[in-house]
Amino acid sequence: MKVIVTGGDGFCGWPTSLHLSNAGHEVLIIDNLSRRSISQTLRYESLTELHSIRRRIEKWHELTGKRIQFRKIDIAYEFESLAQTVAAFDPDSIVHLAAQRSAPYSMMSVESGNYTLSNNILSANNVLRAIEQHNRDIKLVHLGSIGVYGYEDRAFEIPEGKSEYTAVDSNNESYTVQGQIPFNPTSLYHLSKSQITGLLNYYTQCFGLNITDLYQGIVWGTQTAETNSCKELSNRFDYDEIYGTVLNRFVVQAQLGLPISVYGKGQQTRAFIHIQDTVKCIETAVNNGASQKNEVEVIHQISETRTVKSVADHVSRLLNGTINHIVNPREELEEHRYRLASKKFKELGMDNLSTLADDLLDEIQSVASKNLHRIDTTCIAPKVNWGKVARSSTRKTMANVA
Repeated sequence: MKVIVTGGDGFCGWPTSLHLSNAGHEVLIIDNLSRRSISQTLRYESLTELHSIRRRIEKWHELTGKRIQFRKIDIAYEFESLAQTVAAFDPDSIVHLAAQRSAPYSMMSVESGNYTLSNNILSANNVLRAIEQHNRDIKLVHLGSIGVYGYEDRAFEIPEGKSEYTAVDSNNESYTVQGQIPFNPTSLYHLSKSQITGLLNYYTQCFGLNITDLYQGIVWGTQTAETNSCKELSNRFDYDEIYGTVLNRFVVQAQLGLPISVYGKGQQTRAFIHIQDTVKCIETAVNNGASQKNEVEVIHQISETRTVKSVADHVSRLLNGTINHIVNPREELEEHRYRLASKKFKELGMDNLSTLADDLLDEIQSVASKNLHRIDTTCIAPKVNWGKVARSSTRKTMANVA
């Protein structure tokens, strides 16, 4: 199968590209390399050393004999180049991962927020338009975010995609309606993903496109079987306040003997998935064929839900770390009910996803310990605040929060 991976140089995109290539697919990466330039601007570098995309691809060919093609295109603003590439390569599937993926970055400034919205939304629209113009049978797998739902207190399980609900009108008469639960994004990044959902639905209903939307949880881990096969293929490891995932940050802090910094009470519940499972789920979605006609197939790409405090406790036990609760830089509920349906991937055979209890933290610990000399401790503490927290002139002390 011929597959285009947009954003194929990124944290999820690079291991996905290698995994699909290793599985026998012919892969073309499209990327504008913006993630690398953002790192340089922020001066927040990956803990692992990253080789150029050209060297990565060359090394992959040297090791496996398999070729991955690459085109540098800014798909948000270079539609003609994108459309020509799609027409020339003539893919069976497009895996759309290209996005500015950091919630803190999207809230850092007016400029970063505008960039996040324009980049993410226009990129998605241009990919959809390119498919519509060239071949409407191309399967699109879009990597969304579970964060579009927000994190309010919900007593019910959030379903995958549309469900039937009972509505009551002004005459107190009830009737059945079908739809997704309302979104409640808490950052401009998550808002961009919410708006992309509207685009996916529009192109599906108007043009009959075949689309699967993967609502992904927080990705933990760094390496996959392919990226771990050679240093030059290594994936990025972000631990900073902007792009670093909570687990990476906790492990780095514990390795350095610093307190593990938990935002607020730490009872915020989040969904998680390991990077190795991410690439397997994406491959499964690519291979799954047609979704329901004129309806986007929504799948929750998660393995478990945990509170932030339970993650901190897990890392603390493993690395003998201490935990320090700090003022939460984000406006969010710190105690809430949060349950997500996650049956569809199990029905497709993905019923053995990794959890934090599977001792895979050793991999993160190993990466961190080998690169201690590259750690910049000044980039870990949160500096980006948003919501009422950012507007408040006085901050609560942790004595008031805990």
